[in-house]
Amino acid sequence: SGFRGSTRSPPQKPSDPPGNPPRTPPLAPVLQLLRNQLQEKDALIRHLESDWERSRAQREREERLLVTAWYNMGLALQQQEGGPAPRGLPSGAQSFLAQQRLATVARRARTPHGRAPSS
Repeated sequence: SGFRGSTRSPPQKPSDPPGNPPRTPPLAPVLQLLRNQLQEKDALIRHLESDWERSRAQREREERLLVTAWYNMGLALQQQEGGPAPRGLPSGAQSFLAQQRLATVARRARTPHGRAPSS
């Protein structure tokens, strides 16, 4: 008397009659819904890509404007000081960038802020 000799079969599910297909929703509306969702996502992606491209172009324009303004400011400062213009540099004259590099080196050579000079 154990389970080995059991001849009971597992319970059977009630099946549909042979002529009727199982109950599933028709595929056409489901496919159409998925296609619509895919089209909406594609439209969103295109919109986000165009926004990104506009932002990138705007950032590049702003960077060019900043560089131009910085250059013009440096040129105006040089002209106020009576220094030569960066183009056609006579001997001994330095470009704006060269002057900035020298100023940075000189600033780094000074003692750090708040510390006594070491002797």
